[in-house]
Amino acid sequence: MKKITIAILILVSTGCTHYYYAPNAANIPAFKEENTFKLNAGYASGETVEGADIQLAYSVSPKVAIMVNSFFAGHSDDVTDVYGGSTGTQSGSGSYMEGALGYYKPTGIKKIWVFETYAGAGVGGEKHVYSNSQTAKLNLIKLFLQPSFSYASAKGTFEIGVSSKFSYLNLNVSQNNLSSYDGNRKYLDEVIAHPSSILWEPAIKISAGAKVFKAYIETTFSQNLTNQFLLQEHGNFDLGIQFTIGKDRKKEKNEGQN
Repeated sequence: MKKITIAILILVSTGCTHYYYAPNAANIPAFKEENTFKLNAGYASGETVEGADIQLAYSVSPKVAIMVNSFFAGHSDDVTDVYGGSTGTQSGSGSYMEGALGYYKPTGIKKIWVFETYAGAGVGGEKHVYSNSQTAKLNLIKLFLQPSFSYASAKGTFEIGVSSKFSYLNLNVSQNNLSSYDGNRKYLDEVIAHPSSILWEPAIKISAGAKVFKAYIETTFSQNLTNQFLLQEHGNFDLGIQFTIGKDRKKEKNEGQN
């Protein structure tokens, strides 16, 4: 049977085992100036993840920017026993949203190098459906700090960025009716007993195309530094499109000369 996964805090079913967390893609806008808006929309996949990222970022001043990121996903599978008989459908669905405030600093000739750091928080929820109509619901809170360093070409046609996101994750099982003898009960009890984790989630993103429209690929990894009991996804791959709306520099230059 396939593994089952969901959103950033998500689930996977391998046989009878559900995973309860997976990383979302890092938003690395690589801002160079104020009044620039960026939108990313991507399809996320990995060993256990199928989902979508929608990311917004805006540079509100020459040094300060904000971002809002979301992640949605879901999957279901029919489960069979060792004799080939159906034991029902197991599924997972979930969503996650985060917001952050950050600082950015372009540097170098033509400002092609950009340092950024963002601090933010996110919330989300997931639902697990196991065999025999058993279910569980979880909520999560996440706090994070994300420094990054990027190269952005002078013409705005190519970007490559690397980030190193550190997160505090807290999972809360808000509802469940799993039987004490069920195999999934053991792993859900581990979440209840060990709800908190410190995560290191590095990512690399490459964008190419026109100044306004680019395609991008991104790989994100997730390493749990403190909680060996949490069953989680350790990475995903994101493929998407990026839109950028910014100042008209030629117009600015002409206005400055007049």
